[in-house]
Amino acid sequence: MPIEAIVFDIDNTLVDFHTMKLACTQAGLDKMIERGMPITADEGKRIVPEVFRNYGWEDQLLFRHVAEFAGVRQEVELERYSQIGKIAYRRKQREFLQPYEGVSPTLEELKKRKIALAILSDAPRYKVFDRLCDTDLEPYFENNVVGAVDDSHKKPHPSAFDTVLSLIGRKTPENVMMIGDHPVRDILGARNYGFVTAWAKYGYFAQQGENIESIQTRAHYVLERFNDILKKVEEHK
Repeated sequence: MPIEAIVFDIDNTLVDFHTMKLACTQAGLDKMIERGMPITADEGKRIVPEVFRNYGWEDQLLFRHVAEFAGVRQEVELERYSQIGKIAYRRKQREFLQPYEGVSPTLEELKKRKIALAILSDAPRYKVFDRLCDTDLEPYFENNVVGAVDDSHKKPHPSAFDTVLSLIGRKTPENVMMIGDHPVRDILGARNYGFVTAWAKYGYFAQQGENIESIQTRAHYVLERFNDILKKVEEHK
């Protein structure tokens, strides 16, 4: 049966979030050190991964945590360094937050084929809209956006897929494709739910010691680049 709807992850699927996050965080860290935060650049490079591990990549207090790890204790000083980091991050963000090559024309073609498009992300919905609006991708999805409310609504929990399926007005996962970069949250979770799955291999960043070519995602399809979607949709008849 032909694909009638496609659900996308956003980070590292539509936009290169990993590269943007690292570049913008580094810009914030550099500015905090320049303004007097009591650590060296090498110490900062060790602190940032620790903050990500402890608080996650979407934590809104990222630069406050960085300052705390650096030994800053006074509240006013914490606030000052936090804002210094945030502003430097925002200034850098637009330079790096870009859709992958071929995203807009591919989405345009899918729309022409009357395929419903939606987003299912573990990021808060307002953050998803931030990225969509910054990259001019919002018109392709409009209100068909699901963001995480809490852990029970994050992929691969079935309730996350329930929510997006309901949003696009479908009763069953048949003829719906899920596209994402994460082998477990996006692919295994969606396949177990009943979606057709396509792994965004181009957006996956291998973990330390991991060989990307050896990853068994169990996806129905593997995408080497974004516009491979059109070929996979045509194959799935």
